[in-house]
Amino acid sequence: MRISSILFLLCFAFSLFQAKAQNHQQRSESLDVQHYRFEITINDDNDRIAGKTTILIRFLKAGSEIQLDLDAFDFSSGKGMNVEKVFANSAELKFIQTKKQLLINTGKEINAGETLELTIEYSGVPADGLIIDQNRYGDRTFFGDNWPNRAHFWLPVVDHPSDKATLEFVVKAPGHYKVVSSGKLVEEKKLGNRQKLTHWQENVPLSTKVMVFGAADFVVGNDTVWNQIPVNSWVFKENREKGFHNYRYGTKALEYFSASIGPYSYEKLAHVQSKTRYGGMENAGCIFYNENSAISDKSQEDLFAHEVAHQWFGNSATEENWHHVWLSEGFATYLTHVYNQHFYGEEMFRNGLKKDRARVIGYFHRHPAPIIDTTVTEYIRLLNANSYQKASWFLHMLRHKLGDDVFFAGLRNYYREYQNKTALTSDFRKVMEETSGENLESFFDQWLRQAGHPVIDWSWQQTSDKTIEINIKQTQKQAFFSFPLEVKLDYKNGGSATFRINVSDSTTQQVLQVSGNIRDIELDPEVKLLFEAVK
Repeated sequence: MRISSILFLLCFAFSLFQAKAQNHQQRSESLDVQHYRFEITINDDNDRIAGKTTILIRFLKAGSEIQLDLDAFDFSSGKGMNVEKVFANSAELKFIQTKKQLLINTGKEINAGETLELTIEYSGVPADGLIIDQNRYGDRTFFGDNWPNRAHFWLPVVDHPSDKATLEFVVKAPGHYKVVSSGKLVEEKKLGNRQKLTHWQENVPLSTKVMVFGAADFVVGNDTVWNQIPVNSWVFKENREKGFHNYRYGTKALEYFSASIGPYSYEKLAHVQSKTRYGGMENAGCIFYNENSAISDKSQEDLFAHEVAHQWFGNSATEENWHHVWLSEGFATYLTHVYNQHFYGEEMFRNGLKKDRARVIGYFHRHPAPIIDTTVTEYIRLLNANSYQKASWFLHMLRHKLGDDVFFAGLRNYYREYQNKTALTSDFRKVMEETSGENLESFFDQWLRQAGHPVIDWSWQQTSDKTIEINIKQTQKQAFFSFPLEVKLDYKNGGSATFRINVSDSTTQQVLQVSGNIRDIELDPEVKLLFEAVK
């Protein structure tokens, strides 16, 4: 009996190590997580957590093996998760922990279309993902910080944006903590020994990158309800007055994007002061802002608009692969500009775009790469000026190519099609082509998959009182771009005229008809093109 058990485990280990070598695409074609129930116990004595995760999995193909992402205990650091037991229907299942994965054998083949609910009991000190730290006032706090794929440091999951599931967080904590998470509050009750249980449930499917909880000595305020959606602010108790003031933008972006894009997906919206490593982290219905946001004298409105925009693009309509993160960050960046254009006018809108353009140019000179850069394997590196500012500029140029009515109709159609789903760049392009009736393949390819931007060397001369000649040369080392370039002509006697020149070759010469002597010429006067001028 002992020999046969060892042989079984050896065969199982071999097959599962083969499974480990498979890529996520193969896993996603075999399994689909439907629901997670995370039961987490935290304490004030040490950083060790106890976890019990129940997972409902639907098999897309017949099989008996399940591959989850979970960081294993590491003796040298003393951190990582140690799985103690895995069971389904009260029967224990065989499993193996590798460095980054939990490999489970169901003991029998599960047919395609069938589901299996299994439970994993584990414990350990998270090496990342769950930030256990003191805030600026010395108070202990716990904050999930999963982006991009850091959930597996403390949760057994399919840690990939393509796999969405509904979820629950059931958190047992010392009674002084307030606990916030995605979804609606199901239960909050006192337990014995000065402990408290808090149960949140999210009925909208999420990617692991935005499923978290936070626990701290919060005060909660700015309570309001918009369109039956509860909205409030959670700040550290020391920041009650300043924090509630800084977080006063609770519903403004929510109302605006609901009207301009489509219905908000989640049960509530909580704005939370936190220890996130980012300026803000768009966790679904439960946005975590950096600790200083609640005490800064600088307006936080742009930060709020950006993170709220993510509730539509990034959280609800989610990039299916990290290399397409521009569908999240580029959208949120551009929609923040659009928000400012709506509320604060054209000058603020254009100044923001100019600032972003300078940042894109500077970044390219340091890191020449396209927006969709499949060479990146360390996904945190995708948080760069390409994914944010250049992708925002791509959307801005697409808007001017299609016109406002078609562009915003396309955004609404894209959101309607992929709300609470995942999408790739090709999916977005298809929607925009269907909405506009135009073939956008070359436009998408040159701006998203080609590195760089037009670098323009130009000159002009007035050949008569009725004509001028403009010479435009693309000098970048990369491939040439095709684009419309607007030029504004200022007359010496006052007045001006704007012309559009279509550029597609290395050199373009254009003769323009004018009505007097020209004093000066300005390229791109209305800030519509991403380019770098040599002159």
